[in-house]
Amino acid sequence: MKKEKTVGAFKPREILLDIGYLFISGILFGVAYNMFLVPGGIFIGGAGGIATALNILFDLPTGTMIFLINVPLVLLFWFFYGFRSCVKAIVGIIVSSVFVDATGPDFLNIFRCPFTSPEENTILCALFGGIVIGVAVSFMFVRGYTTGGSDLAAFLVKIPFPKVSTPKLLLIIDVLVVVVASFATCFFTADGQFIMNEESIYACYLSILFSFLATFMFSSMLEFMNSGFDKTRVAYIFSDKYETVADELMAKLERGVTILDGTGWYTKGSKKVIFCVVKKNEIYELKNLVRSIDENAFMILSEATETIGQGFKAGIADVAIEPKKRGKKKS
Repeated sequence: MKKEKTVGAFKPREILLDIGYLFISGILFGVAYNMFLVPGGIFIGGAGGIATALNILFDLPTGTMIFLINVPLVLLFWFFYGFRSCVKAIVGIIVSSVFVDATGPDFLNIFRCPFTSPEENTILCALFGGIVIGVAVSFMFVRGYTTGGSDLAAFLVKIPFPKVSTPKLLLIIDVLVVVVASFATCFFTADGQFIMNEESIYACYLSILFSFLATFMFSSMLEFMNSGFDKTRVAYIFSDKYETVADELMAKLERGVTILDGTGWYTKGSKKVIFCVVKKNEIYELKNLVRSIDENAFMILSEATETIGQGFKAGIADVAIEPKKRGKKKS
């Protein structure tokens, strides 16, 4: 008697794929920071930008700083949004911070700046650094992982300011990090001495300019490889086990599901079509879940330009992720 597959069963192959993608992503993080961003004084934004500034000013390990800066953000995010919402961010933060330090000058020192004079090749550091870190983050997104930093900060700031769109908050946070980091590294020395002259002002201007260039390259590469983190996908699923699939999608992904009536024109038979909208980083889980229930399921995935409604965007250019509701439940 053939045993039926258990939904959500342990799959060693998927675990190995996760490890593989995370390993590649970690290596690319090491390349981006140790070969280009830190030597070139380039600040992408978020926790990485602050960590790069601390490394330049005080020679503190970049990866360790990325981890420590993210700790309070993760704890706050965990408190307001729940553990499930931040578990993959925790993994992504650990992987990125460990690989940046492990491949850096204080340990293996396998990734060194390819330019003998990084300060004379800042534009190349910005271009290559932005591209490589964009690919690194993309490899994490493919498996549903994130890197924390400004993403977590934006959702935390959104709690007291719910009407401000998340993309705007992300932009504001990254711009502030770039400007403050450039200002600090160009006008202050490691012993806290403030120096402002024509040379330092010009250096600050170039630092901000090239950091924005790196951020643009990072965003462009992320868009090119993953079609953007905030974009959503529309899924049409054709399956004879549509009831089980729909129930599992609602239970595991916590996404609304609509059952549409259809007709197979070849067989002239009635068909049930599952309609579901998910976020980009949920695509992998959706496909894996459907396949675990029905290997013969037929799926169509298309990109949605914008999704507005409960669980997604509350309005134009907004991203919705709701904090946990606290307080006693009414009986």
